[in-house]
Amino acid sequence: MDCAVITGAASGIGRACALRLAATGATVALLDVDGASGTRRDIEERGGRAAEYAVDVTDDDAVRDVIGALPGAPRVLVNAAGIIVRKKLLECSVEEWRRVVDVNLTGYFILLRHVIPAMTAAGGGSIVQIASIAGHTGYGFSSYTAAKGGVLALTKQLAAELAGHRIRINSVSPGVVESGLNRDTLGNQAIRSATVDNIPLGRLGEPDDIARVVAFLAGPESAFVTGADLVADGGMISTIHWGEAGAQLHSFHAEER
Repeated sequence: MDCAVITGAASGIGRACALRLAATGATVALLDVDGASGTRRDIEERGGRAAEYAVDVTDDDAVRDVIGALPGAPRVLVNAAGIIVRKKLLECSVEEWRRVVDVNLTGYFILLRHVIPAMTAAGGGSIVQIASIAGHTGYGFSSYTAAKGGVLALTKQLAAELAGHRIRINSVSPGVVESGLNRDTLGNQAIRSATVDNIPLGRLGEPDDIARVVAFLAGPESAFVTGADLVADGGMISTIHWGEAGAQLHSFHAEER
């Protein structure tokens, strides 16, 4: 039996990806630092199949053990775990920088190094990595922007490395999504309104907006697509202009999984 591995599966984009892939009939392996029991229950109540694992994606040994215990061969990997520290470069401590880069980039590397051999042995598959428009525009916070820029570069690099293993790898760059990662900023009505004003489609993204793109890249409809990044931001990347709202946004100092 094959399975799809999703990190950050307890909430937000990771959870939405798990629900959508499970709805296609895939057995999903749910990885999150504190487990993903709510996501697993929802999938099972809908008739799907899921297994959950409480694992920190930055723990190489723990990830190795989880991948070795999967309910099937991994044919899909969705790297979606992420955190953010809303601080400018000179405000960010070395510890904060390392934690953001560890989760958002090194954690992806750790999943890749353990999943790819198993995926290759199974005959290939598809990997989708959650990046961000921050990695394209430079708008955001230094540690997060650097990590997401790294995700974009790593995805392009691996497209060539993995093609011979019959593995495709792509990324998705969300805009501002209504999720726990953005709860602190979107709770400020002025910032929320200014954000929506900067989105041509006139609304914030929902986790399932991103999950639909992920499902496309993970599935056979994208069989000739690798090394690509699909931006799903409601048109925001083409019009972003923050002004005073940007100054307010940068006044937030929070870390959230």
